[in-house]
Amino acid sequence: MSIWRDVQQRAEQLERERFWKPVRVVGVDGACVRGWGKTQPVLVVVDMGTGEPVTVGYVDEKDPQAVKRFLEPLIQRLGISVIVTDDLSSYKPVVEALQLEHQICQFHVRRWVGQAVHELKATLPPEWSGVAEEVRQILHDLPVEGDKRLVAISRQFPPGSTGRAGSNYTPVDKLRSMILRLAENWARFRVFDWQEGVPWTNNPTEQVIGRMKMRARTVRGYKTWSGMASGLMVAGVGVA
Repeated sequence: MSIWRDVQQRAEQLERERFWKPVRVVGVDGACVRGWGKTQPVLVVVDMGTGEPVTVGYVDEKDPQAVKRFLEPLIQRLGISVIVTDDLSSYKPVVEALQLEHQICQFHVRRWVGQAVHELKATLPPEWSGVAEEVRQILHDLPVEGDKRLVAISRQFPPGSTGRAGSNYTPVDKLRSMILRLAENWARFRVFDWQEGVPWTNNPTEQVIGRMKMRARTVRGYKTWSGMASGLMVAGVGVA
């Protein structure tokens, strides 16, 4: 109990230190942590300059309204202007509503695009395999006008190759849909190129979450949100 009281006090100290400390760039990511009998959703905010947690919230990252309610006062208080996340669709409306610059983690984008291209090449007509590889290469190179090249590629597709549903959604349809999605989000892939201090991946946030989860496994599950929040904050800064 003495150790746990020390954890609570340290967590309170960390919260006080970070409450008004300005932060321009943050990473945000969700995690699932065992607590009061089941897995609980947690949203973690990390200072990308120091790599340390700013705060944690009892928030499901898949709920845009909940994420917005949690982040909005934090952004106003700390002066946050850039947010780094994975490519989960729920973050996009939040970032637009809060008028933030948005860097999408390139590790996540390249992983799902690489997997999608690999799966599509097994079913695409041979004449489209080269297009799929070109799309993957454009994403790897991240040229300034990559979105324009992607739009130009999308215009090579035959009429009627989008808008289908169910079994009518062919591999060619899927390829074009992926191309348009990448073109639409191109600016979000390259914020790191013109904004100082913005990483191109969300790895610092994932490293903090990794430390939090490692510690959570050793406490046999948290009993309350206040206890979980304290334990996660202290574990996130690497305090034993």
